Amino acid sequence: MRRGKEMKKDEVMKLSDAKPGMELEVYKLPDDSVKAHFVRLGVTEGVKIKCAYKLPGGTVVISKQHQEIAVGSEIAKKIIVKKI
Repeated sequence: MRRGKEMKKDEVMKLSDAKPGMELEVYKLPDDSVKAHFVRLGVTEGVKIKCAYKLPGGTVVISKQHQEIAVGSEIAKKIIVKKI
């Protein structure tokens, strides 16, 4: 991940580094209860999501189909996504 350059297709990054409007694929979820929580929400590795917008403080709001999910900044730093 290089700062100052535009992300290329298929390049991986932290969800916290995604910009609003980016189409993404979940590449890796952290283990433990965080992963279990996202699975219950229908967000698993390989699922396509969109970075809807970012809130002050680092919260990232992702959208999946007609659902929006707010992801706190600390968790967003642990989720790896791939730009598609």
